[in-house]
Amino acid sequence: MASELVPVEQAQIVVPELLGERDHQLSGETIADLQRATAANTERAYDRWWRLAVDWCETEQRTVLPMTAQTLAEFIGHLMRTPSPRTGRPYSPSSLNQAIAAIRTAHYRAGHEGQPHTRAALELVKVHRQDRADDGWRTRRAKPVTLDVLRLMLASCDRDSVSGRRDAATLVLGYGLMGRRSELAAVRVEHLTFGDDWLTVWVPRSKTDQSAQGEEVEIPRELAPDIDAVAIVRGYLEALAGHGVTSGPLLRRIDRWGNLGDGLSGAAVNDIVKQLAQAARLSDAERTTAHGLRAGGPTDAAERGVPIPFIAEHGRWSKSSTQVLTYVRQHDRRRNNPLLRKE
Repeated sequence: MASELVPVEQAQIVVPELLGERDHQLSGETIADLQRATAANTERAYDRWWRLAVDWCETEQRTVLPMTAQTLAEFIGHLMRTPSPRTGRPYSPSSLNQAIAAIRTAHYRAGHEGQPHTRAALELVKVHRQDRADDGWRTRRAKPVTLDVLRLMLASCDRDSVSGRRDAATLVLGYGLMGRRSELAAVRVEHLTFGDDWLTVWVPRSKTDQSAQGEEVEIPRELAPDIDAVAIVRGYLEALAGHGVTSGPLLRRIDRWGNLGDGLSGAAVNDIVKQLAQAARLSDAERTTAHGLRAGGPTDAAERGVPIPFIAEHGRWSKSSTQVLTYVRQHDRRRNNPLLRKE
């Protein structure tokens, strides 16, 4: 019968050298599904780097696929010496690392798993990082939107308009979830549950939840005595209901006449936060982004002495990630500074 297992001794044994070209190919549908496994922003960045690599290889008359370790090293060296068309400044080491990852991913999807070897390219990134440090470059981090900053930004929201209520909800959800901008953009009306003292948000998947099992995140009603997260989010839901919206994406595009559109992208969420920072006339408005909302909660929590594991769990950081420590260490350095005199 067709469903019977074929005995091992009757199975055809194929020597790897005899595999045909088709055995190493992926269909367009499979490639598309593999692309969906990567975050949309990362996928767009990978596509941009791969196009740059293809164009450079054509100019240099080098083979792009499969790419040799030497060609990859030369391409990274080229990027080190070429200003970014977006900023006019040299590419950062993290950008070069992303370019390497993009090329490796393209090879994997084309059936060239394990190629090209990256040791030489990574050594060049290391040299680039050292050179930038010697030239005075330093990593600029987003300004944490702590409670004092959050108050100023909330004050700039027009609570009488639908867009103003949306902006206020964006701020308290971003702070309360310690959320990534992609997570904020993915929140739907049906993901919210209200209690007397808590707002529960269902996060269906996150960067550290690759299996998409999802989890509930609890946000206390009082983020501060003068910041009622439940009232702010409910106020926005009431405005949505007034326009006939009771399900679907929570954070939506709203035109100047108050008409509602589709759900916001992560980039649009970031733009809103930037605009609110400017409207609030923050001194570091240019450094205030949606990531600042994710950083603000941990910063305030560390100030209150909340243990790091609880902060990491709430913000959906990987247990092995050191990223959350970047928000905690500044407070710890000041609190435990060896030169600080304590009475």
